[in-house]
Order: sequence, then C-alpha cells, then structure tokens
Amino acid sequence: MNTQASPQKPNLKNQSNKKLFQLVDTPDAMQANIPAKTPIDPSIAKLSYEQLCAYLESLGYKAKPTETAFADLKKCAETKEKTFNTNYILLQGNPYSPAKPATIKWLNPPTMPKDLVRPGIPFGIIKQASDESLAKNIYGQELPKVQSSKTPEKEIKKVTITTHPNFTVDANGEIKCDKGGKAIIGSDGKIDFSEVYEVKDVRPDQIHKVTFPCSVVVKCDLQGLLDWTIQGDLTVEQFWTAGNIKVQGNVIAKGGVQTNNNSDEKTAIKINGNLEVSFIQSSCFIVEGNIKVYKAILASHLTVTGNLECTGSPGKIAGSEIVMQKGTINANIIGSEKEKPTLIKYTAEEDANNSKVGTLSEGTRIQIGKSRIIIKFDQPWPTAKK
Repeated sequence: MNTQASPQKPNLKNQSNKKLFQLVDTPDAMQANIPAKTPIDPSIAKLSYEQLCAYLESLGYKAKPTETAFADLKKCAETKEKTFNTNYILLQGNPYSPAKPATIKWLNPPTMPKDLVRPGIPFGIIKQASDESLAKNIYGQELPKVQSSKTPEKEIKKVTITTHPNFTVDANGEIKCDKGGKAIIGSDGKIDFSEVYEVKDVRPDQIHKVTFPCSVVVKCDLQGLLDWTIQGDLTVEQFWTAGNIKVQGNVIAKGGVQTNNNSDEKTAIKINGNLEVSFIQSSCFIVEGNIKVYKAILASHLTVTGNLECTGSPGKIAGSEIVMQKGTINANIIGSEKEKPTLIKYTAEEDANNSKVGTLSEGTRIQIGKSRIIIKFDQPWPTAKK
C-alpha cells in the first residue's frame, strides 16, 4: 500500500519581517490561498511581478502566481476593503502528468482533409511527445507517483501519427510530408499518405516549376506556362492547355488537350508511359508508350514509340504529323480535304503493313523509311503484303 507523509514547509533563514498578507496551505501543499476577510497590505499595489515572486520565495514558496492572480491581488490591494470576500487561491502546484504520444492537430477537420495545392504547405501541426512528469507542490518538492484508487478516466481518442518515413517536422513543430500527396486516416486512427497528389487550383505564379515525387490528379483546368516533372501517373479531369510537362508514368486526359503548340518539341508534353485522351488539337506530344484517342487528332505533332489507336467517333487524324518510331496505327479516317495534308512517318515497313485505317483522304502523305507515298484520292488503307 502506498503512503505519503504530509509535506513540510522548509525552514527559512531570511524570512521577511513585514507580512503583506496571510497565506494558508492545503494539507497536501498543492495550493496556498488567502483567507477571506483577511487584510492585504496596500503596498502590494506598488510591487512588480518579480518583487512579489521574490517575497513569496522568501516565505519558502517555489511556485509562482499566474499573471491573472497577480493582477487580482494588486486590484484587491487598491480597494477600500483590501480583502477578498472568499478564499482566494494564489499559488498552485504542478499536478502529475503522464507520458503522452505525439499528436497531430489538423488545420482542417480530420474527417475531411482538404487537398493540398502545392508542395511545402503545412496542413497540420504536430504536438511533440512528452515524458512522464511527477507532481510538484508549492514548495517545489517533487512528489512520488502514487497509484490512485479512483477509477481511471476514459481516455479521449486522439489521432496519432505513424512512423511513416516521409514525415518531417520542422523547428516550429509543423508536420510535412516529403512525398506530397494527401492524408489518409485509417479506421484505427492512424495517419498515412497516399501516393497521389491532388491539385484543385493551378496558380502558375506559385507552382510554375514543380517536381512531383508521386502521381498527380488535376481536378481543374490545367493551364499556364508550367514546367512540371511528374514521377508517377497524371490524370487531368478538366481541359488541358499547359505545355512543357514531363510524366514518367501513364497519362489520362478526360477533357482533351489543346496546348497551341504543334511544332516545338522543347516544350512538348513528354510521356514515358501510355496516353489515353478524349481528343488532341494543336498540341505536341512525345510518347514512349501507346496512345488511345477517342475522338480525333487535329493539327498536332505526335512522336509515338508504341501503337496509336483512334477508333471512336469520328476517329479521325487530320492536319497532323504522326511519327511512328515503332508500332501500328488503328484509325477510322486519316486526312481531310479541309485540313492541311496529314503526314504519317513509319520507320519500319512491317508496322505500316500491320496498321488498320478505314479511309485515307486525298492529300495524305505516308512515308516509310525514305520512301514517300502521296494519296491522290480517297481510298482504303493498303492491304498487307503477303
């Protein structure tokens, strides 16, 4: 059974001769109060906070009053009565504090964390872990931990951080993630990051040049003079007009692409993976994988290492230059009387023979190696040689 002796007030050698007010300690020495209706010396009104603390220390007290308690004491000393109507607690000891884990205070509700707009934005504040702290009474004596007989209070559920390797905490206690991405809160209350970075608003002055070490989902129009490198996949859910974007993974453009650059390969959109897009117009692409276009390719320049498919409605390639490094073309229509001539370049004759095209319009040029064929009238794609 744990027992604790009553705290003893230290013996003082230099105790003040002048008594400014009466102080009564509680039996556990965790509080000292000024009894009601006991006189308070009016000279207290002229004391500074430091002078009051020095006076209390001369009486043996190590605990210091709060700024509020100091203000109340001075105010009381200036009144006509110069007494408190009830017992006034002037000093309090420090209670026992158990060890606590690190916690995150989200700047947005944990249930609906908002998506990040650009890298480096702190979206939560971490409260560092703290060690166990034993209680101290008003004389500064550290009290041993005593097991309480009371029923422990129900712990409030808190969101705790994981030991995710991409977490970093700066000197201000702000938590960030090297990978960008968005926060995922699991059913167990743990926090992790997805590998996807969501962009809801593009402000070129803020994110003109960015390297994303993850996949990116753009939920707004992708526009402006950008210089982006994306080390994952890219999904653009709205219209796309920005050029000079390099993607190491696959790309899905749901709203179509029109960058108004169909010749400058320095600012072309470069994709190491595959491209799936609604339509392409007045744009320049260099794609290492396959391309699937649902509607049309108009007035554009495409360099493709994989296969090219354009078989939707109308499934047309017109007024464009398509360079097939490898792979085949599968399209409904190539060329148009209303557009400038379309040029299809193949490196290998076998790829040209294996391509499938419904109709070739007059004026279309097909180049296989150094040989060039000019279509004089609308006709089907030549059948493969046997």
